[in-house]
Amino acid sequence: MLPRSAALRWLLAVTLLSIALRLVLPPEVVESLYSRRLFPGIRVAFDATLGRLPFPLFFLFWTVIAFLVGRQIYRFVRASRGRTGEKTRILRQTARLAVQLVAVLITAFLWLWGFNYGRVPVESQLGFSQYQPDVAELRERVYTTATRLADYRRKISPDSFALTEADFPADLEASMRPLVAAALHRHGYPSAGRPRGWELLPRGILLRLGTAGVYWPWVAEGHIDAGLHPLQKPAVMAHELAHAYGFGDEGTCSFWAYLAGYETEAPALQYALELSYWRQLAGMLRYADPEGYLTWRHEDLDPGIRNDLQAIYDNGDLYQDLAPALRDATYTAYLKAQGIHEGLLNYGRVVQLVEGYRRQAARWRES
Repeated sequence: MLPRSAALRWLLAVTLLSIALRLVLPPEVVESLYSRRLFPGIRVAFDATLGRLPFPLFFLFWTVIAFLVGRQIYRFVRASRGRTGEKTRILRQTARLAVQLVAVLITAFLWLWGFNYGRVPVESQLGFSQYQPDVAELRERVYTTATRLADYRRKISPDSFALTEADFPADLEASMRPLVAAALHRHGYPSAGRPRGWELLPRGILLRLGTAGVYWPWVAEGHIDAGLHPLQKPAVMAHELAHAYGFGDEGTCSFWAYLAGYETEAPALQYALELSYWRQLAGMLRYADPEGYLTWRHEDLDPGIRNDLQAIYDNGDLYQDLAPALRDATYTAYLKAQGIHEGLLNYGRVVQLVEGYRRQAARWRES
C-alpha cells in the first residue's frame, strides 16, 4: 500500500481537480479564461526564459525521465541483493514515485497547454461551417489549385528538377513563426510570445515513429524531423507552431498552416504550404476517382510538381515506420482521450475547414 503522505494526497487532489475541470468546463469558459488569458501568459513566460536556451528541451525532458527511472532501477537491483525488508521498502518507494511522476506530468500537461483541447472550435469562432466537397467540386479544386501551384513554382525555378533545401529559407523557424502569428492576428486570435520550432536530429527520429512533428507541452516547444524533405518542412513547422500558439486539434493546426501561406510573398513558402494542402485534396480525389486522377496526373500535372512529389516519396522511403500499428493505436487513444473522437481521422478535418472557410469568405466578399 502506498504511503499516505500529505504531499502525495495534495498532489493527487490537484491532479484529479485538473482532470475534472478539463472534463466539465464549457468550451466558452476554456476559450475566454484559459486559451485567451492564462495560456498567452504561460506562452510569454516560457519564451522569455527556457525558450532562450540554444538547444531543444525535448532531449532534456527525456534525459530527466531516464535519470529518474534509471535511478530507481539501480536502487531496486541493489536492494534485491540485501534483506527482504529493504527490497519491499524500495518497491513501495518506486510505486510512490511513479504515482507522483504521473500526477505531475498530467497536471503540468493540462495547465501548460492541454486545456486548449477544450476550446471553442475555430469554425464556430470565425463564423463558418465545415464543408465536404463532392467529387466534382474536389476535381475542380485539385485541377485549379495545381495551376496556381505551377505558377508559384515557376517563380522559384524555371526548370522541372525537384526543389531542394537551397530553394528555401535557411532559418525556417524565423520565417514561419511570423506568418502563423499574422494569420492568427488577422482572425482575432492572440499570438503572444515567441514559440520555438526546432528541427530534431538525428534525421528520422520522429519519422520512424510515424510522425513528422510533435509539440511537447512540458517544454512548450514545437519540433519537426530534420529528415523531412525541404518541401514538407514549412507546412509541418507551421502546424507545430499553431500547436504552440494554443491549438490542440490537428485539423485546426493544419488549417492555420494553410492560412499562413497567405501571409507571405515568398513563392517558395507559398508553394510549399499550398502543396501540403493540395496533397490532402489530391489524396481524396485519388480515392474517389483513381483512374481519372491518375490519368490527369500523368498527362496534365506540371512536370515540376510531379518531380517534387516523387522527391517527397523517395525521401519518405528512407525512414520506414518502426511500429505503425502500435503508433496508430496509441495516438488514436490519446486523441480520443482529449475529446477528439475521430482519432487520427482528425488530421483530414483540414479539408472540411479550409473548404468551409473559402465558401464563407466568398460570401463575405459578395456581401
